[in-house]
Amino acid sequence: MDTRLTARERVLLAEIEHHLRRTDPRLDRRLDRTPGPVARLAHRPRPLVAAVALLSVLTAAGALWAGAGGPRPVLAALLAATAAVLGALALRELARLHLG
Repeated sequence: MDTRLTARERVLLAEIEHHLRRTDPRLDRRLDRTPGPVARLAHRPRPLVAAVALLSVLTAAGALWAGAGGPRPVLAALLAATAAVLGALALRELARLHLG
């Protein structure tokens, strides 16, 4: 992310951060902690694209299984619905990323 702040904006940001640190000491612990591997992967486009592709395949497979009348069609339909919702959430997160 490329942001250039003016001197006035940096001062205002420092004041806000100082106020937040004074009112809530948990902020220091949260800012000092490095994000976990899941959080780091969630902000990269390739794993999100792979997740969308995998969830799309699971959605299609579950829908075909349920539609073909295979054993346990309710479970297959539930798998398809869950994969579709997770795929939509992954697409939404992918759309939030500013690429380029």
